[in-house]
Amino acid sequence: MGTSRTDFKDTRFYPVIFMILITVVFIGVLATFYYATEEKVRGYQEENLKQMILKLFDFPSDNIREDYQKYIIEITLDEYDYSFYRAVQDSVNLGICFPISGSGLWGTITALLAVTPDMNEIIALEIVSQNETPGLGGRITENWFKEQFRNKQIIIGKNIIKFELIPEEEKQKDNEVKQITGASQSSKAVVSILYNEMRKIASLIGFDYE
Repeated sequence: MGTSRTDFKDTRFYPVIFMILITVVFIGVLATFYYATEEKVRGYQEENLKQMILKLFDFPSDNIREDYQKYIIEITLDEYDYSFYRAVQDSVNLGICFPISGSGLWGTITALLAVTPDMNEIIALEIVSQNETPGLGGRITENWFKEQFRNKQIIIGKNIIKFELIPEEEKQKDNEVKQITGASQSSKAVVSILYNEMRKIASLIGFDYE
């Protein structure tokens, strides 16, 4: 009496192989989509960054490419793989914009810091990306928090200032910043990033500090 032949679909290997094939197909589709949109996404990110830099110095940004080319000069320190931006209008140096980054509570915080030509005073601060808790640490992107840094001295003499945090309801002094209620770690992270990155930048460009 002959043994009946089992259909492959009824074997225990079929579900495994089926799932592998499905996974390979989906990975292929996702990879194709990623590479097809990668250049477009990168272009959007670059345009967004240029617009942020223009806005830090209150330059027009209706035509981002033309306005950026007119007002912003990119400076690259090849030996350190680091670039920053100089804002110029009618041959007058209006300020410098430095990309900065550091650890937040849940991930990296990246920002743009615009300072006066002598680097002594903050013109503006913009948060580019962050992964802080929505409604708490994520509030570092709110205007009231960022505006606190405007016109504050970041360097006095040869000393780089590390701002002190105070509760939201208190009146602040020149070297103080109001922390976000319930998000002291994220507030502290921003202050630490400013201090640490300014020290690194000063070293890169040969600024003598203590």
